[in-house]
Amino acid sequence: MTSTGATNNYKQGYSSQTVATQQTRTAESEAAFLLPYIKNKDYILDVGCGPDTITTGFVKYASEGRTVGLDLSANVLERAKAAANGAGIPKEGPGSVVFEEGNILEVKALTEMRRVLKPGGILASRDAIEQHFYPRHTDLDRLWVGNFRRAVLNGDWNADLSPPVMPALYRQAGFDADAGKVHVGTGSSTVEARRWLSKRAESQLKPGDPLYWSWREAGITEDEIQETLRASKKWAETEDAWFASLQCEMLAWK
Repeated sequence: MTSTGATNNYKQGYSSQTVATQQTRTAESEAAFLLPYIKNKDYILDVGCGPDTITTGFVKYASEGRTVGLDLSANVLERAKAAANGAGIPKEGPGSVVFEEGNILEVKALTEMRRVLKPGGILASRDAIEQHFYPRHTDLDRLWVGNFRRAVLNGDWNADLSPPVMPALYRQAGFDADAGKVHVGTGSSTVEARRWLSKRAESQLKPGDPLYWSWREAGITEDEIQETLRASKKWAETEDAWFASLQCEMLAWK
């Protein structure tokens, strides 16, 4: 597991609730589109690995290769190292597969990911394009999705998140986007997922959590935060409520 000296602009921070959310992710749930292409001796670099649950999941698919997680947070990497030690992951190695999930990327970052790939290596990314809550009258598309986007973009509504324009970013980074693969994945929610999301909002949208402060810094008022919490609680208690997330899954070869 490796840390970098770069500035950490991750708006959600690494509170216990944020890390708990990350720990629910697995290689199968987040990288199913990549798994058929992983070879037993591949060297995998997981960029933005968080607590390492996806990274350690890659091990059984590349059991004779190497798997390395990279993250900006030294604290979350301590958890990742513990998970890696339990999985018996080797400490370092070159990369033939680079995986990224859930980050806002710039061309410079994609270019660097491409640089560390061997010829024929794969860059894979998975990021949410659109999210919607049903029933609509809960207004969570505005209160949760809209405000979350606003906080991530530092209040600039006109800025583009990277997932919708990912094919163009890949092309600018030097990949032949037309020779790659673009998948559109979806996700929906169960009763447990509704309760989990409501609990997540309650935990993260309170003073002291980095996500709360990122909302306030983006100009979102305390009244609107409380409105969001009431709406998420009402949504979680609505019997037929559900949540959809449209994902852009990209594969490109060097």
